[in-house]
Amino acid sequence: MNDHHHHGHDNHHHDHHDSGQGSGQSEMPMSEKLSKMVQHWLKHNADHAATYRQWAERARQAGMADVAEILESVAEDSQAINSDLERAGQVLADKS
Repeated sequence: MNDHHHHGHDNHHHDHHDSGQGSGQSEMPMSEKLSKMVQHWLKHNADHAATYRQWAERARQAGMADVAEILESVAEDSQAINSDLERAGQVLADKS
């Protein structure tokens, strides 16, 4: 009885945790792991770039053009990072 309960808990834990610890580690090749990370970063980075732009616009409307310009530059840098991440994704796609 107790054994069964423990087993069920383990299964749930394994499904739930996709991040490296435990038995999942050896199953996933590094290229696949990196691929997942790159996709994750791309999404977050794109979200951040959109946020920087939004706030740059607000700063501009509030009469803080100097701040707006810096934020716009940060947004552009984020896009440059994204294109690098996309390149990494391509390289990884070729490896798999």
